[in-house]
Formats: sequence, structure tokens, C-alpha cells
Amino acid sequence: MRSVAGDEFRDLLTLVRQSGLLAKQPAYYGRKMLLNLVLLVSAFLLIRRFQNPWAELLNAAFLAFVFAQLGFIVHDAGHQEIFSAPAGNEVLGLIHSNLLLGFSYSWWLHKHHHHHCSPNHVTADPDVDIPLFAFTKDQAATKRGFARLTVKYQHFCFFPLSLFEAFVLKVDSVKFLLRHKVAHPLIEVSFLILHACWFLGLLYFLLGWPHAILFFVAQQMFLGLYLTLIFAPNHQGMPLLQGASAVNFLREQVLTSRNIKKHPGIDYCTGGLTCQIEHHLFPTMPTNKLRQVQKIVKSYCMSHGVPYHETSLFQSYREVYQDLRKNSFIVSRRSDGNTITNRTDLDSRIAPRF
Repeated sequence: MRSVAGDEFRDLLTLVRQSGLLAKQPAYYGRKMLLNLVLLVSAFLLIRRFQNPWAELLNAAFLAFVFAQLGFIVHDAGHQEIFSAPAGNEVLGLIHSNLLLGFSYSWWLHKHHHHHCSPNHVTADPDVDIPLFAFTKDQAATKRGFARLTVKYQHFCFFPLSLFEAFVLKVDSVKFLLRHKVAHPLIEVSFLILHACWFLGLLYFLLGWPHAILFFVAQQMFLGLYLTLIFAPNHQGMPLLQGASAVNFLREQVLTSRNIKKHPGIDYCTGGLTCQIEHHLFPTMPTNKLRQVQKIVKSYCMSHGVPYHETSLFQSYREVYQDLRKNSFIVSRRSDGNTITNRTDLDSRIAPRF
């Protein structure tokens, strides 16, 4: 017998708990962090060994990849996936985020918490509020100045502009720490300063100032692009929510998320976020268990008539492009001086309230 809407997730949660897949995996994360350490040391050894311009560019791309792997530990620690005790996850999060990557852990937790509470909600999800892009016709209509130009061509410039994303994240981190009270302000600020010292200092020692600065800029640009390539397919182009009405939790999380088909290499390079549906339903589940729980979730959704979207990585990028193009617009000026907004494919991907 089919459960009523309010019980759908409760019944699924019971099945998942019985599977034992919610148990913490400290050994898995220990191996993952050890591998990340090896990759990090290897990246700097490569910088020291190969110092011609093309090699430095490749090394910058490789170090961006390594930084993203460190970022996945921040993500999983923030979701309490690694240890049962919050303190252990917090320590790992602060070390990886502030000290190793140069981003505020508290800022990321605040932003990501709002995203998980209201995924793809037009007014509540910070990931749907990006100044230079529009994901609905209403957002597009409010853009002014340079943002109006970027929205007009957003399907072409979305990924190129993501080259600056890492710099934006750093600025947002600092702004957050200046404007909000955080649990460990001294540690957060100290770790950010230490990050700048060890990272830039090591690059200077290996490359000298001119090359160190160029390397830093290139590495951060690669990191921004890489993170966007990972996170954009998770929700962009999926149905958006609006209004204040309560929504069935199961359907809200499933219908606004997109999974990427299983591939060991892609799963590793994206930190396991290819199972975005399962991650949103069970955010504290260790990453290495998401593919296993997918079988339970997918079968449950099919039996309850809940659409479950899974596609290839390249098709996901195509869907992202199509959604950006759909919500782009062209502004022209009539002869009488009034503005006309001529949208490309005016309808937006606003889903009805479930």
C-alpha cells in the first residue's frame, strides 16, 4: 500500500537505516585524506621539478584538482559524515577549509545549510541567487548594467566566468567573517592568514615572485572552473520552487536534484556528488555509501511515482546550457524610448508546488 505523501520519506528512511549504510566510515576517510596528502606533496614536487611555462600551467591545473579533493573533505565534514562527534568534523573542516584552502569554514556551512534546507528555491537557496546570471524570467528582468549583458549571453559565458569563482569565494568568506559572529573567530582568521603565508610563501620559494603570482592566479582560476563543472550539474536546469508553501521533503529533494550515471573515475573526480539525490536525502551518509543506497532510493522512487533523473555527465552539461539559454534575454530600445525585453524561450523552469 502506498504511503501518504507525508510518510514517504519516513518509510524510505526506515529502509535505509535497516541497511546499515548510515554508519560512519572513518577508515575510508583516513585513506582518502592520506591520498590527498600524497597528491598535495606530489603537486609541489612537480612544481619544483618542472618550471617552464607550459609545465607550470599543467601543475596549476593539477594543484587545483588536489585543492578540490581537499574541498570534498570540507564538504563531508560539514555534513557530519566522517565522525559521529561534531568536534572531530569541525576540526577537520577548519583545517581543510581555512588553513589548506583559504576559505572560511563557517561561511561555507552557513551557505550550504541554506541550500540543503531549500534546494532550488528561488528566494531561499543562495545557489540560485548569483548576481551575473538569471535562472528565472523574474531574475532576468531585474538585472541592470553589466549583469544584464552577462545574462543576455549567459549560456556562453557561464563557464568562462566561473574562472573567477575561487576569488569570489575568498571575498565572500572575508565579508562573512567581518559581518557575522562565528564559533571560533580567532582560529578562522588565524588559519586564513597562515594559509596565505604558507601557500604564497612556498610558491615564492619554488618559483620567485613573478611566476608565483602568475601561478597562484592560474591555479585559482582552474579551481573555480573545476568546482563549477562539479556543482553545476547537481541542480541547475532542474525544477525551481517558489512561494512559502510547505513541500513534501522527499519530492522536494529528489525533483530538484540530478544524478550522474555511475563511472568510477567521474565519481572520484566529483567527490561522490554524482549521487546528488541520495546526498540530499541523507546528507550525513558517508560518500562511499551513496552508490549502494542509490539502489534502494531509485527503486523506492519508481514504486511511489517520484520522477528520478539520472543522466550522463556530458548530457548534464547540455541540460545546464539549455537552461541558461532558456533564461537568457535580449534588451532592445523602441523608437519611443520604452524598453522591450525579448526573452529567448520566455518560459522558465519553475516547477508547480508539489
